[in-house]
Amino acid sequence: MQVSEPRRTFLTLDGLRAVGAFMVVMRHVWFLFGPVAVPESFLAVDLFYLVSGFVVAHAYRERLAAGGFFWDFVKTRIIRLYPLYFCGMALGVAAALTSIFTDPQGWWTWSKLGWALGSGLMMVPFMPGMPANGSSLDGPTWTLLPELVGNFAYALLIRFLNLWTLILIILACGAGVVMVELKFGTLDVGFGATQFWAALVRVGFSFFTGVLMFRLSGHRQHHLEWASWALVLVLTVLLAWRPDDDVKPLFELAVVLVGFPVLLLLAGNFEPSAATGKVFAFLGLLSYGIYIVHQPLGNLVRFAVGRDMEWPEDVSGLPYGAAFLVFVTLVAWFLDRRFDGPVRKVLRRWFLERKKA
Repeated sequence: MQVSEPRRTFLTLDGLRAVGAFMVVMRHVWFLFGPVAVPESFLAVDLFYLVSGFVVAHAYRERLAAGGFFWDFVKTRIIRLYPLYFCGMALGVAAALTSIFTDPQGWWTWSKLGWALGSGLMMVPFMPGMPANGSSLDGPTWTLLPELVGNFAYALLIRFLNLWTLILIILACGAGVVMVELKFGTLDVGFGATQFWAALVRVGFSFFTGVLMFRLSGHRQHHLEWASWALVLVLTVLLAWRPDDDVKPLFELAVVLVGFPVLLLLAGNFEPSAATGKVFAFLGLLSYGIYIVHQPLGNLVRFAVGRDMEWPEDVSGLPYGAAFLVFVTLVAWFLDRRFDGPVRKVLRRWFLERKKA
């Protein structure tokens, strides 16, 4: 009889996810951070896909490979993502309504709000002819459907995913990532009406590379505090870097195709001390919530104090940014305790546990 491999935590990966989430906050709520710009922080999306592949392979590989788990896996992943996604939509609606009532001549209209809410609740991607969709209410949500596509493709293909098949998928999607960079001059694409293919190759490369990294390194563990912090620092530098325009395409490709996989390979091996691990685990737990709710919250903050306010453009404005990071973390913590956790528990009972009973 085959013995299941013991489950373990990956606390350094939690730290990386937290850094990525905070960097995305700084990107989208830029007006609170003065001169501190992080133009390459959109690459955190590729990191999230990479970590998703690693973690999904660790958590579900055996059950999926055994067969009979596909539809439960589909429900499990939707239950994991949807409650906080719904919160992001609700906050986005609040921000849109505020805009409609305070700026009737602005971008938002009742028609656009209807389109955004109707398509957003179903996670419909932005397509030609649509005036708005869910990502119009909450920008970061465009990344979730491609992630689910990657998850479900993995679950469907797992019986055929020997090492060489996995490598071929990664090479094909990696070539697609290069094509995206050559076509658009950046990897900051995938959310536009004609760019869904770009989102799919981004998730295809990073997600399945994460799966490969788990096969190569997910079973080793070394406790080395300085290594965990060094990896977190390296990610911070990569996402905060501002390359010259002439080397920007090479920088982005190098980070996504080489840098992040190496970072993940190392992060899957090195774990911090118990004290640091608790911090990483806490922030990693909240990273998805932070990622999902920060943009509409930032819009609401801007409306509340006046959209035309002259925000400080020097370092004197950084306390505003720091306060917002604390605020959005507390909101994510509250939602995790009072909404996301309880709702997912009920949904699991309805859609997963009843079947077993």
